This record gives sequence, structure tokens and C-alpha cells, in this order.
Amino acid sequence: MLLAIDTATAFTGLALYSPRGPLAECVWESGRNHTAQLLPQIDTLLRYVGATPADLTALAVSLGPGSWSGLRVGLSLAKGMALAGDLPLIGIPTLDALAYQYLPTALPVYPLIRLGRERYATAPFILRQRLERLAPDRNLTLGELCAEISGRALFCGDLDPATMAALQRGLGERAVFPLPAARLRRPAFLAELAWQRHLEQRYDDLATLEPIYLGEPVRAPVTGASSQ
Repeated sequence: MLLAIDTATAFTGLALYSPRGPLAECVWESGRNHTAQLLPQIDTLLRYVGATPADLTALAVSLGPGSWSGLRVGLSLAKGMALAGDLPLIGIPTLDALAYQYLPTALPVYPLIRLGRERYATAPFILRQRLERLAPDRNLTLGELCAEISGRALFCGDLDPATMAALQRGLGERAVFPLPAARLRRPAFLAELAWQRHLEQRYDDLATLEPIYLGEPVRAPVTGASSQ
């Protein structure tokens, strides 16, 4: 049984996956409370399916892009559990998992993760029989993204009303959005991508696996400093 952990944004997700497919998942808006909430939720999810940490055979974690602190919390916990349980760990890029849940579609897919300061992480994907990435993750404004798109495209991920309005101003009817309930990033898709790698025994190195950062962490201004 595989446990997937997603702390890339303010929405945290957990999923359990077995050879039969998804066993359980939960998604909630945790804000910045990942540290306090993750372990109790993992324990609850395991108890719901009548399992314990000893039943886990692999771990997966969302690598970002996303929240600098959230990604650190998720990866640190996943590494700690992997070391404690002698379990393999699989890191999955957040944009890959987000795009994967819309397979199959005839449109190119642009998952969006808000980075702050009106910038977004995104990458283009084609989803036919399998997930195909067309370019690396990039840090763009919505205006820069719209300038590169010539046809219709499906946008998913961090889609609040202001984001959708900006995409519609730039692209008009070429901007396509999922229904509100379908916009939620579901950790079961992260788990499914990881399970495919688990079957192939393609694991990551605990010592070298790092989050994917496209933006710098926001630092609080220094107060009380004096110039020399």
C-alpha cells in the first residue's frame, strides 16, 4: 500500500493506493498548518481502511512548484517516514499530478500553481493515451502565458475568479475551465502516478530528492536594523 502526501499549496491532500486502485483520500484547506495537521490526518486515514504505518510499502510526495514552507514540510515528513520504515520514496512534480487528473482530453492542458506577486508556475501538457509534458515548469505572469497560446486550452489548478477573468481577457473563448468541483487537486492522481513508478521500482534517492522551486521564499522585512 502506498501513501501519497501533497502539501504544495494551502490545500493539503493525502491518499492511500493499493493494487486495486485508490483506497482512500482526503483534501482540506490547511493554510499554513501543514505541520500540525499532517500526522493526525495520516493516522485517521489509515484507521479508516483498517491499516497501520506497518502496512505501507511505499511513499510518494508532491515536489512542487508551490509553497516554499509547505513543500519542505511534506518532503521532510515523507523522508522521515521512509527512513523510519525503510520504505522507498517517489517524488512527483505537482504540475504533472495536477494535469494527469484530466486525462484524456483533446485540448492542451496548463495546470497553474500560484507563486505570489501575480506569478504562476505552469507547463503545457498533452493528455491522450498518456501524460506527455511539452516543456519544463516555468514562472510566468498570466499575460506572458496568454501571449504564448494560440488555440483553445484547458486551465486547471489555482483558478479563483480573478485568475479566470484575467485568462478570459487574454484569450476569450479559447480559455476553457473545469467545473468548480473538478478543479480540486486530488491526491489520488498523485498516488496513481507514483504507483506506476512503484511497479517499475523507479525510486528516488532520499539524500538528493529536493522540492521544485520556481520562486524565491518571501522573507519578512528586517526591523530595527541600523545602518553603519
